[in-house]
Amino acid sequence: MAVNMEKKPHVLVFPFPAQGHMISLLDLTHALASHGLSVTVLTTPRNQSLLSPLLQRASSEGLRIQPLIIPLPPTEGLPLGCENMAQLPYHLIPLFMDSFKELAHPIEDWFQQQKQSSDYGFGPPVCIISDLVLGWTQNTAAKLGIPRIVYHPSGAFAVSVIYSLWKYLPHEEVSSDNDTVHIPEVPHPVSFPKYQISRLARAYKRSDPVSEFMRCSMNLNVKSWGTIINTFYDLEALYIDHVQGVSGRPVWSVGPLLPPALFEAKQRRTMIERGKPTSIDDSVCLQWLESRKEKSVIYICFGSQACLSNKQIEEIATGLEASEESFIWVIRDPPSSMPADEYGVIPQGFEDRMKRRGLIIRGWAPQLLILSHPSVGGFLTHCGWNSTLESITLGIPLITWPMNADQYINALLLVDYLKVGVRLCEGATTVPSRDDLRIAVKRLLGREGEEMRRIEELRRAAKRAVQEGGSSYKNVEDCVSEIKKLIVQLN
Repeated sequence: MAVNMEKKPHVLVFPFPAQGHMISLLDLTHALASHGLSVTVLTTPRNQSLLSPLLQRASSEGLRIQPLIIPLPPTEGLPLGCENMAQLPYHLIPLFMDSFKELAHPIEDWFQQQKQSSDYGFGPPVCIISDLVLGWTQNTAAKLGIPRIVYHPSGAFAVSVIYSLWKYLPHEEVSSDNDTVHIPEVPHPVSFPKYQISRLARAYKRSDPVSEFMRCSMNLNVKSWGTIINTFYDLEALYIDHVQGVSGRPVWSVGPLLPPALFEAKQRRTMIERGKPTSIDDSVCLQWLESRKEKSVIYICFGSQACLSNKQIEEIATGLEASEESFIWVIRDPPSSMPADEYGVIPQGFEDRMKRRGLIIRGWAPQLLILSHPSVGGFLTHCGWNSTLESITLGIPLITWPMNADQYINALLLVDYLKVGVRLCEGATTVPSRDDLRIAVKRLLGREGEEMRRIEELRRAAKRAVQEGGSSYKNVEDCVSEIKKLIVQLN
């Protein structure tokens, strides 16, 4: 899109530094710049390296994307130098989220500097796009006299439930973790056992400053100038329309936010991976995948946060061995806060017995490369939304094991509503049944269930959505068009 360099509207993008949150918002940043916006991406010093792939790509394509690095002040109760959620035990996450409000004044100072700068540059931003966790930026944007758009890395069904949870706090009326919580103000009756409600919401305590700030911040999202959600209309039309009805503001579904090469089979081997550097050489991974038959491999990965206990690993290993199927299994090493001898240990002799049909990756895997390969026929997942969308986009049915946050909501969507998944178990500490795992793997790789037909329909719909003229493509154009109008309005 040809745009006069001097007339390009400038947007401040503020991702929250958690792996699942940053990845897709950085993909959106590239899309916005490709449609004619100048973008500044705000992060902290220890997260600066996560911007490198985006900045390098922008430089090679002539896009205007620049970093803004602002130090995060130390917070009492948090480890010194902690700037990413992956470094934290869960009980500290609310405090970590709260700590980012300390960046409000530095953002305001930077904004004023941009207004006063006389040299050629980006100029002051015409709006802020920030993660849902950073709802307080709604007030910052109002103070600066510019609009704020909330970005949701979750799906629209999850957004509907999250909005209801923070507005009504229905879980406070339930005492036992196993009792049912009914979610009000959603398009159809939805309920969960209390233990499946987000731990962040369950940690809310009235009159506690951190809790009250978090609730206020989350509720401010509904008042944003607009909402961007990483989903597509054919996948979640009912919930997208619901979110728009609740907020009364534009909702742009722009997903799946993934590298364009993912939709072109011939280019997949050269696609850009996102997130951390991988722990295995891509060529080694590809060579192993090439040695397998089509749809014969189950991929197992539980995201960047979950770490399995030895007992959980033992049951998975036994189930995989009994299935007699090929697999790639990504295992996260335990963080320093967990006992190293109780987590992440593979049963003795398992790797030797499985070396002809299994590949174990410790750390970070090239997930897009793996899921896009023809030999992969199923995905055992924690149901994080990035993994969910990647699997749907590539036509890979799922085995679900939600553990936290919006994962229970996503699993319900996948298994009961979309019918593209098989439920294995639920809960971060649950030990799965080896027999259930064996049966689920056999079901997906044997292509016996309805899941294969449904996932293929959604794969085609995802591709249509992001192609020129598709619903998500049009929504990106519409969002950019509305942002461009702000130049005139704000002047």
